[in-house]
Amino acid sequence: MSVLLTRLIRGGAPNMALRGSTLFLRFALSFYIVSQLGLASAGVYGLAIGAIGIVPATVGWGLNYFVSREVVGHTPATAAPLIRDRLIITFASLLAGTLIAVPVLIWQTGEITQTQVLILILLWLETLALDIYMPMIGLELALFANVLVFVRSALWIPIVVGIGFAVPALKTLDMIFIGWILSHLLAIGMLFVYLRRWPMKAGLREEKKLSVLVNRARRAWYIYFSDLGIVGLGYADRFILNALLGLVATGIYSFYFSITNALQTLISTAVVQLALPRMVRAFRGGDPAEWQAELRRQMIKTLTFAAVFSVGIFLATELIFYFAPPGRFPVFRVLLAIMLLAATIRSGSDLLNVSITSMGRDRMYAVNNVAGVIVAIAFGTGFMYFFGLIGAGLSAAATASTLFIVRLVYLRHVLSKMKQSDLSPDPHMATANDPETGMPQR
Repeated sequence: MSVLLTRLIRGGAPNMALRGSTLFLRFALSFYIVSQLGLASAGVYGLAIGAIGIVPATVGWGLNYFVSREVVGHTPATAAPLIRDRLIITFASLLAGTLIAVPVLIWQTGEITQTQVLILILLWLETLALDIYMPMIGLELALFANVLVFVRSALWIPIVVGIGFAVPALKTLDMIFIGWILSHLLAIGMLFVYLRRWPMKAGLREEKKLSVLVNRARRAWYIYFSDLGIVGLGYADRFILNALLGLVATGIYSFYFSITNALQTLISTAVVQLALPRMVRAFRGGDPAEWQAELRRQMIKTLTFAAVFSVGIFLATELIFYFAPPGRFPVFRVLLAIMLLAATIRSGSDLLNVSITSMGRDRMYAVNNVAGVIVAIAFGTGFMYFFGLIGAGLSAAATASTLFIVRLVYLRHVLSKMKQSDLSPDPHMATANDPETGMPQR
């Protein structure tokens, strides 16, 4: 039993359970807002979620990509100086953005409301939380990182909903945002308690090397645009669909997207994110064959999990459609099947992207992501124009398949060159200090 439990933990089962619970409670919150607060409040909440998705990439400067990779093999104590410097840059960026955004908001609307202030606070907290979460994955603290995600993103939802039903005067959007903010404070407290087991003070007293990260951001501008591209990819399809087919079709697609996106989020959390430190270690080991074997193991795990959950989600959705009153949900089974297939392929494609990251091929990583947005827009426009709503699903599947093939061909090409030219990394060099961060690359 203990062996089975250990395998489940290492295999990502707890992370999947935490993320699954978070997604479930988020869905429940959406139903609560629509049914109890109205569509206007749901619109404000949706805009807030959109801003929370966009702002971290906008002020992130692409640095999380490097930080999460460079902390691999370290402890929180030895990685503390780098993470501290990264948070200082984030804080300065958020402060500058706030000083620009608030006057513009007041100039446009004549005031700043309590709801807007709460959203602004959440933008700060969510951005800083992401900049802590990403290095924790690289430090192989994924389980505790996802516990914090659950606390700040979902644990408070049943409490706030319960308070709203018990005290109707508190059934407001502001109450939801307040509960969300308080959960962040709880998560921060938990983080401080958890980190006490490591000697953090010595690392935090080390000299600041902000110039290292600033120079990295300047030279790695392509990663920044890549991050913005990834964010844009999440919104492009629905805008194209709305322009071509209208709001009803957009609403149907968004409904099914929320179902299939839950699948990809689970796979990303339970498998893909956990693969990064393992792929980095395999590459630094100096044996291309071992790196290739690790990629094969991770790919089998990713596609197996995705396929099983896709079938489960499809069957569960069918049960809901069967027992729900007629007309309660828009039933488009073919669209759902295509989008689940797209999510499965996209999960494998995401793993290939992680593999490119583990090899330090930063420019190719960025080119892939930016190209992905271009491909998605091109496929989206064409497929939706000719095939209508089903075209949205076909576009998602075609985009995912194209990126999967391109990334796979590229990785095979790089591996072939490494084996033929003996360009594999030297294991002794892998333990040398990084010339930019000063951190030993273990």
